[in-house]
Order: sequence, then structure tokens, then C-alpha cells
Amino acid sequence: MKKLTNLLVVVAAVLLSTFVVSAQEQTLPKSLMIPSAIGDNMVLQQNSTVNIWGYAKPKSKVSVSCDWIQGKPVTVKADAEGVWIVPVAVPAASFDPHTVTIKAGKEVRTLQNILFGEVWLCAGQSNMEWSVKKTRDMAEELKGEMNTAIRLLCTGRISKDTPQMDIPVQEGKNTKWAVCNPTDLAEFSAVAYGFGKELQQTLGVPIGLVDASYGGTFVEGWIKKEIIDADAKIAKDCTKIKHKTWAGKESHLYNANIYPIRHNSFAGVIWYQGCANVASSPRGYAHSLEVLINSWREEFRNPEMPFYIVQLVPHTYSGIKGAQLRESQAKVALRVAHCEIVGTMDQLDIPGDIHPRYKADVAHRLAQCALGEHYGKNVGTFRSPAYKNMVVEGDKIRINFDNVPTTLVAEGRINGFQIGVTDPNNEKKLRFCLAEAKIEGKQVVVWAEGVTAPKAVRYCFNEDVGNIFSKEGLPCLPFRSDKNNSSQSARPYIEPASEIAITFEGKKGYYVMSEFKEGAHMWPNLKQKLSDVYPKEFEGFKMLTANSLKKHKTAGGKITAHADGRIYCLARNTSDIRKYHDKHGWKLIIPAEVRAVKPDGNKIGAQYICYREVKAGETVSLPRVKDHYSLFVVAKEINLVEVE
Repeated sequence: MKKLTNLLVVVAAVLLSTFVVSAQEQTLPKSLMIPSAIGDNMVLQQNSTVNIWGYAKPKSKVSVSCDWIQGKPVTVKADAEGVWIVPVAVPAASFDPHTVTIKAGKEVRTLQNILFGEVWLCAGQSNMEWSVKKTRDMAEELKGEMNTAIRLLCTGRISKDTPQMDIPVQEGKNTKWAVCNPTDLAEFSAVAYGFGKELQQTLGVPIGLVDASYGGTFVEGWIKKEIIDADAKIAKDCTKIKHKTWAGKESHLYNANIYPIRHNSFAGVIWYQGCANVASSPRGYAHSLEVLINSWREEFRNPEMPFYIVQLVPHTYSGIKGAQLRESQAKVALRVAHCEIVGTMDQLDIPGDIHPRYKADVAHRLAQCALGEHYGKNVGTFRSPAYKNMVVEGDKIRINFDNVPTTLVAEGRINGFQIGVTDPNNEKKLRFCLAEAKIEGKQVVVWAEGVTAPKAVRYCFNEDVGNIFSKEGLPCLPFRSDKNNSSQSARPYIEPASEIAITFEGKKGYYVMSEFKEGAHMWPNLKQKLSDVYPKEFEGFKMLTANSLKKHKTAGGKITAHADGRIYCLARNTSDIRKYHDKHGWKLIIPAEVRAVKPDGNKIGAQYICYREVKAGETVSLPRVKDHYSLFVVAKEINLVEVE
């Protein structure tokens, strides 16, 4: 090996202010401390200069020697806060285990089983946090042979109000580097692991993955406080966070998950976050995310560090807020160098569930971005079709796309497109309606009955589930041609309601028959009534309701179909939907939103219509759930049979 002694550089006499820990208000170290981010089994970023760092008694001397570097150990002096840093040159990837020896006075620590390879930071909220053991298409990995070339580090999923010297210790959680093993992998991010596995197999080098994810968190929580304080836009958006856990806790995720690893080196970042910010500032998210990217690139001393963003799946967000957040994600990917966006409009396995339980496709698309954009591998197209421009052709609009190598394709009836016209009541606004669409090679042509002067076009700029893809299999990104934030999109398409009759066998005296229309009583013992927000496709259907009783398990019942078709029930959008989706085959219709209105005129939380395919004569049990708002039965005609 060529001598690397001259590449082992001693830290400058005065460390940069970003290296100090004075803001922590913690006790100064009295002995040698090695943070969890530097330890046995770690992977160091190949072909770069990385930091071996830690803490010691202030002003004390610390020496570091690496078995791959010839010459004397390098000695540095800890600063006034006890921080010491030694930059170390790391050669090309290697599966040979190496050691680092650190001495401070009489204390000696030897770090073992260190590999050289590619190291990635995997951050975000619950969809990044979603573990391998809970993932339907990756859980089998826990039963197979472990890939020991993959090393895992989890920052513990915790928050703190001050920057932490080390990853906070939590009982039952491993916050140390680990060689991939079934126990740690089970709790590790599925998206991160799938991404890392593909990189390892394709590049043939060791892979280090740092999982810094925490469910339900806002982007502002991951940004350094000093940066937020200096940015009026982000500071203002922080005041819009009303979440009972995270309001007023900006930077807390940074403090506990990023600050403790700040001196490590990364090849890049994969990011799956944004759901929380839909409620606070979906349009402001673009600025906050861009600031986060730039600040992390500075923090990790990598000005061109790749940053790959996973777009949010369709959910039950109201209006166009979810669409605006997705638009913000796409804007950042477009205007920030070495950023890519991963489309997910096809990844909704349970409508209404914010957590798709299949993560392999998302991990693969992220890996393709890294391999194609960062590593220069020939992986074919890795970018989703994206809106380029539109041309009005009489009563139609022709849409051109970027990132379509061959042609566009559709799976079934094309849905998600809407055409906008000038609102006759307000010329500054647009009014949108559902549009028909057809694919013509790399273009899409849209039109709508009765529309003669179209002004704009939108695709899935709500919570619609799109089904346009490039022939290469990547979903088209949602978009709008206009910039009118006061113009709401039309409601997504709903298939015509199945008008079959049913017989319902239920508990005597429990259910009350009514008609599904505005003003109908939602719960017989409450004053709330059906508002004007409900799918008109079901207007005039019969409805069986029940009293609202807190902590009450619903009575259930049996539904017998009189013909082939669909049966329906009305349910709250809770975790119960997932349960009876899996066990009983019910599916949520996302745009079939129903809201009740209180006597004071305020509308309360949404409920949704679910359906199940049935055959004539088939009997299906209505699931029982622990929900005091109950499950309602909805059908064109209902024959109620009461039983004891």
C-alpha cells in the first residue's frame, strides 16, 4: 500500500465553532469518550478524508493511529469543550477488517472490524422509520443469510431540547454500529435496508447505513436552531405547527439525531418526510427542505452531497394541501443540484393508509437514483415522467413530459386528470372538473364534456391515485400547469355506486334506518347531522346508524347480497381500516369523504365509505371495531332483520 502518512492531517489549532458543544449545557468530559457514531463495526466512507473524533478532558492530548496508515500516531489537543478531531484519509473500498487505536493519557480504546465503503444517511419520519419486520415484501429477509457487508446504525428515534454529545441511550434500543443481524435488522428502516442492499450488490463494496428517522416529525425539527433563528420564513412556519407533541420543538430532532453524528462523512442522504408538514405549511416546505439540504451539506462537509426525496403517497389530506406538499418536494428536486424525486403514486396498497406496507419498490427507486445519478451506473431511466408544458388545441389540452424515453402507458382507465376553466363567479380563480384522457406516444391529450375554452390542466393534484407510467415502469409525478392556490381541484373520480339490495341481520334495537342525504342524523343520540360534504353518488341510499358510545365495541352484523356487486359501509379513517381491509377484504374509497355538521355549523372529522366485492347470495360479516362512532351500513335498499 502506498504510504498515506502525508495524508493524515492534524486538525487546525483552532477548531471551527461548529465543532463545539457549549450549547449542550452538559458536564465537560473528564475522560476519553468515543461517540456511538465512531465504533466497532463501522463503515468509513471510501476514497475520502473522514474524521475520527470524540471527547476527552479539555486541553488534554489525544493520539490516533490507524492500521492502514504507516507512521507515528497523530496527536491533537482537545479544545476547551473537550472535543478532539483527527481527519483520516480512507483508501478505496475494502472488505478487510481494520482497527483504529485511540489514546488519551493512560486510557486506550481500540475500534475493531472497520470496513471501507459507501455510507448513507437515511432520514425522515414514519415511512422511513417503518421497520423491516413490519414490511410485507421485505420481512422474509430476516429468515435468510445476513449480508455482513452491510453495517447498521440507528440514532434511537428520540428528541432533545439541546444538542447531545452522543446518541441518547434508550432502554431496549441498540444505538451502536452493528454487523447486519436478524435482531437489529428487524427494527431497522426497511427503505434504508432495501436501498443499501441493492447498492451493496451492485457496487460490490461494504455499505454503512445510518437510520435517523422519527415518526410524525416536522422538517423544522431536523434543522439546526441557529439556522432557523436566522431564517424568517422558517421561523414563521414554526409558529404554524399546532401538533401537541411538536409545537415549539423545532431543532429537537437535529439535536438528538444529527448533532451526535455531525463529524461523520456520508456519500449521500435519502429522505422520506413531509406528511406532518401538510397541516402546517405545505407551500413553505420547499424553502425549509432546501435550507435543510444546504445546511446538512455544510454540516457534513460535502457541498454536492446527493439528496434523494421520496414523494408522499396519496392520503386523505383535505383540499390540495397534500398536493402542494408534493409539489414542494418536486420543486426542490428540480432546482437543487444532485437532488432527485422518487414518485410513489402507485404505492398505495391500502387507500387511506399513510403507511404503505410494501417498501421494496421505493427502496429500489432510491437505489436506482443513487446508482444512476451519483455512481454513474447504466441503470436506464431512473426519473419519473414529469410535466414539461401544455398546449391548448381548441377544446383540448396536449401535455408534454420530460423523462419519457419511449412512450407512456396506462393501467386501466386513465384517471387523475382535470381541466380548469375561468370561474364565472371570480375571474381570478379557476374551476376544475374531471377530464377524459388518452395517451399519444410521449404525450397525453385531455378534454372534458362541455368545456370549450380550457385554461389549465392538473394531474393528481389532490389525493387521486394516478395510473400513468413510463413504459419503463415509473409513475408520472403529480402536477398542475397553473399556479392558482385559491383554486381547489375537483374531487377525484368515483366509480358508479353499486345499486344492489342487501339483507342485514343485526342486534335488536341497535341500528336505526335512515336515508343517506344532507340533514340525516349520523348518530341517533347526538345532534350531528350529515353535512353537504358527502359523495352524491350515494345520495338516497339507505343507511343503518347506531348510537355513539365512547369506548364501545360495535355490534357488527351480517350482510347478505341480493346480487353481484359491491356492499358498502361507512367508517372512520383509523387503524381499524387496515385491520378489516386485511381480515375481511374491505377497501376504502379515498374521495368518498363524509362529514357531519354540529348545530353551531362546524363540520367534524371525516368518515369514509368502504366497499367489498360480493356475489349474489354471499353473506359477509360487518367487522366489529373499538370505535364509538361505529360502522354504518349503506346500500340502495336494506332489509333489516333484527335478532336477539
